[in-house]
Amino acid sequence: MSGFVSNWEDLPEGEWLPNDEHGVHWYKTNDGTHWYSTEGGYRIWEEEPVQRIAPAVQNHSRSMNQDFDKDYFSEYDFDEDDDDDGNMSGSFKRKKSPLATVLIVLILIVGGGAAGYFIYGYFNKGPMDEFYGTTYWGYTDGELYGYLFEDKNSFEIINEPEYQEDGCDSDSKQYGNSDYLCIFDYAALFAEYDISYSLVEKSDHFEICTDEDCADFYPLERGLVIDDGDECVVLVSDIGKPTFTYYDDGDIESYVLSESWKNEYQEIVEELKKDLPSSC
Repeated sequence: MSGFVSNWEDLPEGEWLPNDEHGVHWYKTNDGTHWYSTEGGYRIWEEEPVQRIAPAVQNHSRSMNQDFDKDYFSEYDFDEDDDDDGNMSGSFKRKKSPLATVLIVLILIVGGGAAGYFIYGYFNKGPMDEFYGTTYWGYTDGELYGYLFEDKNSFEIINEPEYQEDGCDSDSKQYGNSDYLCIFDYAALFAEYDISYSLVEKSDHFEICTDEDCADFYPLERGLVIDDGDECVVLVSDIGKPTFTYYDDGDIESYVLSESWKNEYQEIVEELKKDLPSSC
């Protein structure tokens, strides 16, 4: 027998083997010879010259007594090519639903667009967007302080306690794990003393008022500028938490703000002064 037959009915006696991962049909004859489906029929498998690739899959029945009608392959598009003997050869492939394709494309476009929008927004926040939740540090006349606004109803100021050995008092709480800084809730303090307080967002700044006194807060990329109408004060946000070093001159023993932090702070202040609001 030659090494090729045009349809499965001409195969020698044997048994069908499971299809491989490429959908190729395999058949083993009683003498141990292996056949595989290829273009136009079945061919004997040889180790060297023939590779197990994925040619067109041939339609066949695994049982001589089994008869499939077209409804069995209703989920496939079948390219028919009937020969003179009534044998069917050709290839079939899974149908693609136009509606499903359109839905998938829409999901990718809409989902990808939305994801891109949020990713772009997250990595492209401006200073106004970063205002809430950012700590702005100031250092004036040897005094360290920080401003923190969690929302429009909050106003917290961070200071060193008056006496470091006593720590934070009952009107304040410890700032993080620092032993040298305390947080004072000024919004609650204003309410306790019946002082009006408001924080209003403008186009490029925030206006903060207590009773009749107002000041404009301009968030910048690395800090904040406060314009109270008389002068402009620069605060820094793009800096680590203040660090302290031990100080002892023989008479006084305490912890003071480290020189390295003050130097970094001053460098950023000088940079921010180049971008002050026009009102300054």
